[in-house]
Amino acid sequence: MLTHCKFIFIPTISLMLLLLSCNQNPQTHVAENDHGQTVANTSFDESSLIKVGEGASVDGDLSATLYASDSLYDTYQSFFIKLNDAKGRPIEKARLQILPEMKMGMMAHGAPVIQPNEETENGFFKGAVVFIMPSSSESGHRWTLSLLVDQPDANQNRVSIPVEVKQLKKPRTIVFDGGADGRFFLSWLNSDSVKVGKQPAHFILHRISKNEYPAVFDGYEIQLKTHMPDMGHGSEGNQDAKATGNGYYKGEINLGMPGLWEVQASLLKDGKVVSTEPIVFKVNISE
Repeated sequence: MLTHCKFIFIPTISLMLLLLSCNQNPQTHVAENDHGQTVANTSFDESSLIKVGEGASVDGDLSATLYASDSLYDTYQSFFIKLNDAKGRPIEKARLQILPEMKMGMMAHGAPVIQPNEETENGFFKGAVVFIMPSSSESGHRWTLSLLVDQPDANQNRVSIPVEVKQLKKPRTIVFDGGADGRFFLSWLNSDSVKVGKQPAHFILHRISKNEYPAVFDGYEIQLKTHMPDMGHGSEGNQDAKATGNGYYKGEINLGMPGLWEVQASLLKDGKVVSTEPIVFKVNISE
């Protein structure tokens, strides 16, 4: 039997895991998906998607194919999912739950999830997972996405799909301590292709709560500062990121010249800093 464990994640070059406690009753936090900037409303070019996994239910009544815009990495990842019945006909309406699981020998843990809407858009169910660590064939660390599918007048079915998750050179999901408020994951959602000037800064915030990862938004803000290490200066005109619903935050950053910048974040609750560790996203800016 797999044992699900709670970990502390340290934001070094690679995420290091320290085992704290285990239990045998895993739970997955189900986040609703009604926010204006969730993947359910994100435009995409179907021709640019690549297949990252596929599978079928044990009884053969259901098959699923996972698509993404690129290879999967250890951060926030959007998924585009096609479901088909036993005759190959597309399923356009269903209650679909994504249940991620990282298996590590006799232990396992989940990850934050943004669940799809119940109807497809252009033939796809769209959701997202925040992969909090990469896969490792050497260590036997493997991710699986289980899809629980409920359709009208049909029994619930399950499709389990193994996926490979690579490690980013520059972390885009960082774990940090929030003192009495607990530990959190903050994910930077902006593209890596960032231009000089002012631009929106998008984030999603999750709390670590035993084996659940609820989205966090009530009473919090993300303070934003920018710094250019090579030049020893920052920039003015940054606006703190405010909650916009379901764990999503939006602010503004000003990156005034090309080169390597740091976006330095601090978590505020009711106007007071609660994060006790550095939260730094490194970004290369082009002209």
